[in-house]
Amino acid sequence: MKHRLTRRSVLCSALALPAARRQLESAPPPAALRYRTLGNTGLKVTELGFGSEAVSDETVFERAIEFGINFFDTARPYQSGNSERILGAALQGRRDKVVLSTRSYAKDAGQVALDLETSLKELHTDHVEIWYLGQRDRPDSVTPAMIEAQIAAQKAGKIRFRGISTHRLGTMVDFIIEHKFDVVQIPYNFALGTRRDPFNMDANNLDAALTRLKAAGIGVVAMKVMAGGYHGEALKEKNADIHARQGARIAAIRWALRDDRVQTTSVRMTDLDQLEENLRAMTGAFSQHDAQLLAAYSDAIRPQYCRMCGACDGRCPQGVPVSDVVRSVMYADGYGEFDMGLAAFQRSAGTLRCGECANCAVTCPNGVAVRRQMRRAQRLFC
Repeated sequence: MKHRLTRRSVLCSALALPAARRQLESAPPPAALRYRTLGNTGLKVTELGFGSEAVSDETVFERAIEFGINFFDTARPYQSGNSERILGAALQGRRDKVVLSTRSYAKDAGQVALDLETSLKELHTDHVEIWYLGQRDRPDSVTPAMIEAQIAAQKAGKIRFRGISTHRLGTMVDFIIEHKFDVVQIPYNFALGTRRDPFNMDANNLDAALTRLKAAGIGVVAMKVMAGGYHGEALKEKNADIHARQGARIAAIRWALRDDRVQTTSVRMTDLDQLEENLRAMTGAFSQHDAQLLAAYSDAIRPQYCRMCGACDGRCPQGVPVSDVVRSVMYADGYGEFDMGLAAFQRSAGTLRCGECANCAVTCPNGVAVRRQMRRAQRLFC
């Protein structure tokens, strides 16, 4: 039976919307939020932070603030600038309630400085609490002029604290401490250990590096907490939609926050359902049941997820940055964000292409199907 759309039904639906929104806004948060102090900055941030790279509805941001989340993380290129625009709109009248961070991935200091000006304009604010130099995985990827641009912005009151994000903390930790960054953002999740022991942080020199950062008073923000967010078709080969069915998302957040050397997280929340699911991670501490879920999930994603151990760095005869390309596929297949994957691929690989080699020269010690993932990247992005 078809339902006929009448003027009365349209009016009734329209009148019902404000009531539904009031009911949503009056609903209590799924869990009480906890706070930690971010290094020596003095900023008190919620342990659950909002990674905003995939939000298209400002209502999600508004609801997160109403629930009490006060740490919001974005970047200049996310959604081709739309992430900052949507977040900026949602923060109108609420700016004093949040700690705000953004970043530039630019390769030269001039563009880095221009990116900050654009970010401030799009976010409708005169300052951000943390401004990162984004994705700096080698000391030579940060020039003295970039650091000077950060210091100048800090003196001008446009940023409060200097940040840097890296996928190679073991390589960058000396540089970060030497140059007195206030905050560092790093991948930190249950899957970054070895094939034999997925929870062993010594495998990537993370344990020692985190201890040094804490001693230096440098705040740590965990990103990529979900280890790619694979679910559904992405896990079809393993016939194990563990991520969606068994609460591995909640377990992953709890895993990251079990470490007091990490003060907050930047977790993707694309809609209201995901926001509420993430908040449920605050209802308990990391448990043995959580560990079992994550061990199974880690095994399921092994052929796809790059552990960023550095074993393949500089080993491809074609000059292709293997781990960066594998990560770009993760954004598309795991996160479901093709544009983010394309942007990451273009930043890292540029015009480089994986050759039609008889055998791939790179073998991943952690079980990533390198050749398959490289070919997948070319099918997706070339």
